[in-house]
Amino acid sequence: MRDLLGPLVQEAIEREFERFIGAGRWERTVGRRGWRNGRKPRRLKTRVGTLELQVPKDREGRFQPGLFARYARSERALVLGLLQMYVQGVSTRKVSRVVEELCGFTVSASQVSRLVRTLDTELEAWRQRSLEEWTYPYLIVDAHYEKVRRDGRVRSTAVLWVVGVREDGYREHLGVWLGASESEASWGDVFADLAERGLRGVRYIVADEHAGLRAALARHFPGAAQQRCQVHYLRNLLAQSPSLERFHEAKQALRDAWDAPNREGAAVRVQSLVETLDGKAPRLAAWIEESVEETLTVFELATPAERLRLRSTNGIEHEHGEIRRRTRVVRIFPNEGSLLRLASALAIERNEQWLERRYLLVSREAQLERTWNRIRHAVA
Repeated sequence: MRDLLGPLVQEAIEREFERFIGAGRWERTVGRRGWRNGRKPRRLKTRVGTLELQVPKDREGRFQPGLFARYARSERALVLGLLQMYVQGVSTRKVSRVVEELCGFTVSASQVSRLVRTLDTELEAWRQRSLEEWTYPYLIVDAHYEKVRRDGRVRSTAVLWVVGVREDGYREHLGVWLGASESEASWGDVFADLAERGLRGVRYIVADEHAGLRAALARHFPGAAQQRCQVHYLRNLLAQSPSLERFHEAKQALRDAWDAPNREGAAVRVQSLVETLDGKAPRLAAWIEESVEETLTVFELATPAERLRLRSTNGIEHEHGEIRRRTRVVRIFPNEGSLLRLASALAIERNEQWLERRYLLVSREAQLERTWNRIRHAVA
């Protein structure tokens, strides 16, 4: 098949070249638009193997066979397919096998890796983009861990996420960062980067009770209200409970308190829980009394819709599940760059999806107030 296809393709290129210059070989015509200038070898990879071709050249170097132009488009499509497979979590070795099966030629894992690195410029520009166009009243902050090979060892690396909810009710990933852990220094670098890029208007933050994170938030956002994630709080509650019976009793009572119509009503229900537990599990009662206030900051928000959306970090927890589903086949990243590349590509993908639906329904009065604030900021 390759021997049959080669001459046909070569003849097609010859005929195309004659139409291009307006004359055949040794032919003199009034409409001639150029002159022959030898040939150059080209290879064309097909399903039946690689074709060795001789492409005619004109003196001005303008001729390009349409076949190769179409092949170039196919090559670009192949590259995009490779990148998309990588973003979807397919390992580079699996990508190589898929290409060999579909296209009839081999692409090595190292070639795939070089191709996916072409994303880096675009992803870096996204991570460094300006945030000055919008104010972000609400932040949702969390992290998860992936395994990365570093300094000859497999190490746990924190992927740090910050989701901002804009003044118009839409949310977006503000960036992706990596850190050795969730230390105050790591989170401090994240918040300093956001400030340099123009983040403003933050008045409410929901996050886990991690010491390093809390310290960094207090230093960089001293005026913002901080809500302790209620889902994480229930996990901590399980660790503090002396038995499953006490845990389920306290969990149900806390959920009832968090569903109260206002903060005063929630405080009354919490106090009732503490008094009930005081005789059964005094240490648990003391822990709840000391820490539960941090979970009630959500009642400072104006509407039930805002309180429902912003009382936990569940929005980011869902994102963790998405990225783990795609990194499961990778298992151990060869370096931090590959992990950052994949996480950034996924964040951009999610941002595009989030633009299809508003996260918070903003009241008309709030919209007018935020529009006026934007005008004042622009004038200033």
